[in-house]
Amino acid sequence: MSERDGKKSSYEFIKALEEAADPDCVKACKQGPILDLYRIDFRYLPVDARIKQLMRTLMQSTAPYDCSAIATSIGDDTLGAMRQIHSNTPCYLPQLTAQQPASARGQLYHTYAQANKHHSADRGGGNCATGYVEYTAGDLDAYGWGGNRFRIVFDYLNARLYFAPLHYASWRFSGSQLETVDKPAAFSGHPNPFFWITDIK
Repeated sequence: MSERDGKKSSYEFIKALEEAADPDCVKACKQGPILDLYRIDFRYLPVDARIKQLMRTLMQSTAPYDCSAIATSIGDDTLGAMRQIHSNTPCYLPQLTAQQPASARGQLYHTYAQANKHHSADRGGGNCATGYVEYTAGDLDAYGWGGNRFRIVFDYLNARLYFAPLHYASWRFSGSQLETVDKPAAFSGHPNPFFWITDIK
């Protein structure tokens, strides 16, 4: 999908995400998130069917899901590849207080991340899993303006899924142009790089 093919531009795509979001957001707070977090009902999420299927698979799988060619990879651009342990730094997502998973699937994810992604420490993983793992949610052939920047972060402790359309960058609109904002400051009023995707079925 590219602008040349008459598909949505990045500007139109982000506009569509904002329009699909529930106006009742999770407000920023000192415990995180540090930017208002907007939710989108899965039924109204305006993304490619392959991405929606990946989200369903992540939510429904009883075992850790990873399409990486090599389990220890932390930079695989394959759709559905578990890239790394995600540290949630800065706190754009809710802070996780429980470090030990309560569910059987959570424990399997915890063990898998420690065994295969522990070396993502320099990217925030540390020596143990955090409860969050990051997935590649696009590919180089889709959304020609940058679909391979799409990221999913899965909270395997609480079975919650978050979608970042611009690889953790926020954005602002300038006329008909979309400008990215890297690492917006806490409580700055910039949009949260993530949307919380709810009611995934």
